[in-house]
This record gives sequence, C-alpha cells and structure tokens, in this order.
Amino acid sequence: MQASGLKPLSQLQLLLGDVRGALRLWRFWLHLGLEDILKQYRRSFLGPIWISINTAIFIGAFGLIGSQVFKIDIQTYLPFFCVSHILFLFISQSISDSCQTFMAASAFLKQTPYPKTAFGLRVIWRNLLMMGHNIPIAMIVLFAFGGLNEIKVMHFIFGLSFTILCASLLSCVLGALCARFRDIPMIVTSLMQIAMFLTPVMWQPSQLSERAQLIVHINPLAAFLDLVRAPVLGQSVGIYSYLMAGCTFILLLIAFFTIFLKSRRRLVYWL
Repeated sequence: MQASGLKPLSQLQLLLGDVRGALRLWRFWLHLGLEDILKQYRRSFLGPIWISINTAIFIGAFGLIGSQVFKIDIQTYLPFFCVSHILFLFISQSISDSCQTFMAASAFLKQTPYPKTAFGLRVIWRNLLMMGHNIPIAMIVLFAFGGLNEIKVMHFIFGLSFTILCASLLSCVLGALCARFRDIPMIVTSLMQIAMFLTPVMWQPSQLSERAQLIVHINPLAAFLDLVRAPVLGQSVGIYSYLMAGCTFILLLIAFFTIFLKSRRRLVYWL
C-alpha cells in the first residue's frame, strides 16, 4: 500500500517508529553534530575555542557598557547578562538552525531512509556543544562575583531538559515547513533579530513598567530563558514562565503530530 493511502493510525505508528529509530541511532547524529562544528573551524589554529573567545569578548565589552547604560551595578549586571546571553544564544541559534534541519541533510535523506527525527536531534546536539564551549565563561563570571554557590542544579537540569525537548520538536516541525516553503527561513531570521530586543537578555524585566512587562509574559523565548537562567542565578522561575513554557510545549506537540506527521513522508520530494 502506498504511503498516501495509509490510515492515520498507521502514519502515527510510522512516526513513533521514526522517533525510536532516531534514538537508537544516537551515535549517528552525535557524530554528525560534532562534525558540523569541527568542519566549521577546520584548519584554524584554535579551532572551536573561537566560539568561547568571541562570546567572552562580546560579554566583556557589552557588560561594561550595559551596566552604565542601564545604571545597574556591574556586580549585578555582568552575571545576569553573561548567563542570559549564553543561554539565549543556544535558544535562538537552535531556532535559526532548525530552518535547515532537512535541507542540510538532503544528501543523507536522498540516499538512505534514515529516521527523519535524527536530523532534528543533530541540530539541537550541535547547539548544545556550542553552548558547552561558552559555559566555562559563565562559571568564571559567577565565581568572580560570588554567585557560583547559588546555582540550583536540579532546577537548571529540569529547565534545560524541558527546553531541549521543545527545541527538538520545533526542529522537526520548522525544518519540514522550511523544506516546503523556502521563504520561511528569511522570516525566521528577521523575527529572531527582533526577538533579542524583546527578550530580557540585555535588560531586566524589573526595569519595565507593570503594563510593559506583558511583553515578557507573552514571549515564549523569555519563558524558556527564565526557565534555565533563574536557577543559574539562584532565583526562582516565575509562574508566567511555567505557564507559557507549558502552553508552548503543548502547541509544539500538536504541531509535531500533525504538521510533521503529514510532511515526513514528503520531505525527500521537497529537497
């Protein structure tokens, strides 16, 4: 029977089988994600360490200026901005890279029926590796300003795990949409440029008026950022962040079992 004639239940079983197959091929997408980074910095003297150098320079330069612009003590602002920038970089880059999830894997998908979900995991793993290069910077800054002992490790692990789960779902859904509609990557790029200024990365929510803080409450990027940042800074995650992150997860789950379910078998023809 052809794929187009499959019943919804059969399609759902194929999708779940795809996810299980991707998890079984964990060595495959772990290797691909690592190769993506090594390929980017091949033949350079310092290699992937350039990721940390670029991030450290930006954090140091803007951290000093931002504390003066926003009139916040450097001991408070620099740890906040450092952690915010590193974590938001992971979130935003994961979203941007998700646009190329399947287009960048066309050579694999056209030759062998790999599980499609594996390439979504590849994108998130690659960005986790990049964030891993920047984590020591945050540790150094927190240690220098006495905030290293305030980290709520278990809360951070939960927040990061939940963020990774949502990012993996988004990578598959957005990757499928971008493979079909090639204008979407440009739209996402433009939105992400605006999102950085609407998300409390360089500024703190407490600096806004009560009405203006609505921008933070309805911003899913701000919710996931708070989910992973607050535990690192020894703070509690806001209730609005939990609500927004939970609603976003439900929407992504619905999109995964509808949009990606229908698109999965057509991906090869769109590439």
